[in-house]
Amino acid sequence: MPRPVGASTTYLPGLDGLRAVAVVAVLGYHFDVPGLGGGLLGVSMFFTLSGFLITGVLLSGWDRTGRIDLRAFWLARSRRLLPALAVVLVAVLSITAVVDRGSLPARWGETVAAALYVSNWADIARGSSYFDAVAGPAPLEHLWSLAVEEQFYLLWPILLLVLLRVTGRRRHRAAGIAAALAVVSFVLLAVLAHPGFDHTRAYEGTDTRAGELLAGAALALVYRPGRIRDRPPREARMAVDAVGIAALGGVAVLILTTTAYSLSLYRGGLLLMSLLTALVLVAVSYPGSLLGRALGIAPLRWIGERSYGIYLWHMPVAVWTPERRAGEPWFWLTAVQVALTLMLAALSWFLIEDPVRRHGFVSIARRTVLHPSPGFRTRAPVAIGAAMVVAVAVTTLSPVTLVSGRDRQLVSSVAAPPPLPATSAAAVPTPARASASAPAAKTRGRTSCTSVVHVGDSTSLGLMDPAYLPNPSDRIDARYRAVGVRSVQTDILGARSIVERYKGQPNAQEATAKRVDAGYAGCWVFAMGTNDTANQYAGSNVGSAERIDRLMKEIGGRPALWLTVRTLRPSGPWSETQMSKWNAALLAACRTYPNMRVYDWAAQVQDSWFGSDGIHFTSAGYRQRARRTAQALTAAFPAGGGSPQGCLLTPH
Repeated sequence: MPRPVGASTTYLPGLDGLRAVAVVAVLGYHFDVPGLGGGLLGVSMFFTLSGFLITGVLLSGWDRTGRIDLRAFWLARSRRLLPALAVVLVAVLSITAVVDRGSLPARWGETVAAALYVSNWADIARGSSYFDAVAGPAPLEHLWSLAVEEQFYLLWPILLLVLLRVTGRRRHRAAGIAAALAVVSFVLLAVLAHPGFDHTRAYEGTDTRAGELLAGAALALVYRPGRIRDRPPREARMAVDAVGIAALGGVAVLILTTTAYSLSLYRGGLLLMSLLTALVLVAVSYPGSLLGRALGIAPLRWIGERSYGIYLWHMPVAVWTPERRAGEPWFWLTAVQVALTLMLAALSWFLIEDPVRRHGFVSIARRTVLHPSPGFRTRAPVAIGAAMVVAVAVTTLSPVTLVSGRDRQLVSSVAAPPPLPATSAAAVPTPARASASAPAAKTRGRTSCTSVVHVGDSTSLGLMDPAYLPNPSDRIDARYRAVGVRSVQTDILGARSIVERYKGQPNAQEATAKRVDAGYAGCWVFAMGTNDTANQYAGSNVGSAERIDRLMKEIGGRPALWLTVRTLRPSGPWSETQMSKWNAALLAACRTYPNMRVYDWAAQVQDSWFGSDGIHFTSAGYRQRARRTAQALTAAFPAGGGSPQGCLLTPH
């Protein structure tokens, strides 16, 4: 919380500085700053800090009156949280109606969930993935954490009141119970997180994230910095500072070395972050602390006071500013995003948050509209003008002005945790391309395959989608028939991988086995691997070679053409580095299976064929993918028999 309005609560500037550190980490994560893949841990810092501060407020009231005034507490929380949230929700709905009308129904549902502070459970119930950036980030997806906090604000005061009465006001005992509940929450977090699968249930559940809030609450029950009246000895202050600096260093290491896909995050990582945050919290709030003065400097205080608005606005800004394309430096786009976010947060603080928290819902209208103060009359026009400039800038920079009609990106989920807002970068040459062992085969002609099953993931959806390929002759089934295939079956599902199952749908191995068991004995085209690499990145213990072996063993000795994979993602599960590993595994398997050939799509796909997510393709890209895949089939298994000696094919 920012500087208190009343005098009943002690203001500790260092805590605003700590809040600034947390929100900067979150911005770095969502704005895809290199090296800040663990910036999502900033939310964990917020949780622990909130648990500490809120419990401190409740205990201060208990000390003064011998009771906890639930009505006053909840009213104060609503004043602090609701007005700024309402403005963001209205702004998101309005901008969506202008630039992305097709998403308006989804935004309405998310808005209702956010207004009721149940965004996290709504996401879980819908099967939405917090980590799914393949469909692009959503402007309200970050509100899950506010829902967790608000649910805590509703339940914890009641539970705290019960604990204080049950323990006879013995706060150490109440702290022990709170710590035990935190342990239960952390254990549940570890149990619900599984390698290679989406972790949204574990990541967003109130029950699994309450541990961080309860850790802060337990600390507040045993540590009351406002009650330390005398200045502690120099030795004590030095010791506390040393521990705090070491803990802050640990926080930095976690942020710099952890990613959203690290299973360690759920099996001790969030617990460690919470404990380190608690130690830093003690140090910055300790009387005479040097660390407290360092984190309490004016710039950090300014950010910390506005951290709520910064957090609210940063995701809409991330969504409605263009993605960084291949080869572009990250700094300039990030600087624009940060500047827009800070400007919006500053306006929110000046026009909404600070006035409402000081004067309440009713009197704010009188003070700002009916009888505005001289200062407000002077600054309001400037602030409103700046808000209009920001609104125009965000709308003008919206991807809708950059991506047209059928070239929109595919919307699909992925079995493993996909990356959060990512950017594009120049593709790294793949091992498959470097190890080509055969010259390009002739591409004209027909194939000996009279029947083909095309098994694919979301990167194949556009091959059969009229929205991308309105001309039926451009689609993959027509392309196969044009080279002599009489029977074409497509088995394509978004989020598909060879091993993992997404929302109960069959994985590629199960789909292949079902067709083989039904008697299918024709040729196969496997456009797999994009999600398989992501699942391995997320912790799956089934490697690329085993995944490829599973499909090759299912089909026996039947002809199989595989496609290499490529993305424009510079980091994360779908990075080009991960794709290159899959391509190398394809070539290694091809040398083992005589019936296998590999079409080097990665060598031929052009950057301009990718959609805005850097994974899927535009209409032009899918048109080329369909045509070239059919040509590759004729090169791999030509009519009249024979086949290239090498594994790797690059038809033109």
